Amino acid sequence: MNRLRIGMPSLIELNSFEDTIDLCRELKLNFIELNMNLPSNFIDNLPSDKLIHNKEKHKISYTMHMPDDADMGVFFQSVRDGYVKLALDTINWARKSGVELLNFHIIEGAKMTLPQKKIYVYDEYADIFVKNFVESFQVVCKSAIKDKIGINIENSGNFNRVFAQEALNRVLNIKGTGITWDIGHDSANNFIDHDYLMKMSKHITHMHFHDTLGQKDHLIPFNGSLNLVEHINFAVKKNLTLLIEVKTIAALKESVYILRHKNLIPI
Repeated sequence: MNRLRIGMPSLIELNSFEDTIDLCRELKLNFIELNMNLPSNFIDNLPSDKLIHNKEKHKISYTMHMPDDADMGVFFQSVRDGYVKLALDTINWARKSGVELLNFHIIEGAKMTLPQKKIYVYDEYADIFVKNFVESFQVVCKSAIKDKIGINIENSGNFNRVFAQEALNRVLNIKGTGITWDIGHDSANNFIDHDYLMKMSKHITHMHFHDTLGQKDHLIPFNGSLNLVEHINFAVKKNLTLLIEVKTIAALKESVYILRHKNLIPI
């Protein structure tokens, strides 16, 4: 049986990297998802030597959640160049910092609301979006693969869209890429991502784990309606890394306690 590696997210309640490390050690977790949406987690604010020191001393590794608005297929060349540069700068920093994975989203882009329906601009111009998206990741992955840094794309309720699937089908053929399955995003969006996720399940390498109740997600395990045992079994079978993605210190502590009490994650 594979031994799950379990991680925690950076939390807005924690004021410093040192506080995050302390909580990770207290809970005996394996990795931290740094988050570039938080200024404290900007790569300029996280010295590489500090990350490496804690990785070597405490056996804690890292992933990095890229900014939610990092649109790698955006139509404007100058904006796209900026996001690609940020990704390349992050890879260079990650190589020196012991970061193993960068996690991206597919951005759904603008939509036009007509009397009877909404039209997604990226669907209407899927050829342009896909070309831009693939070219961006070709550059990013070429840099990342040299340092064995994984590049993952996370579902966020738009893996059912034509432009997203066409882009993913091509990017996932690039060596070193994978899917992050956020089981809460999947459930809270009425499982519109699910068919594609299962079709491409061989590419899933990482899981964001939290419970949901209707559209409310990031709940403590067993406070919602998801079959969490089934998802943990999937993670074990596929040897995934698993991030407990709740949003407060109290919720994280309770989540870890529950999962260990039920013997679902390693002690």
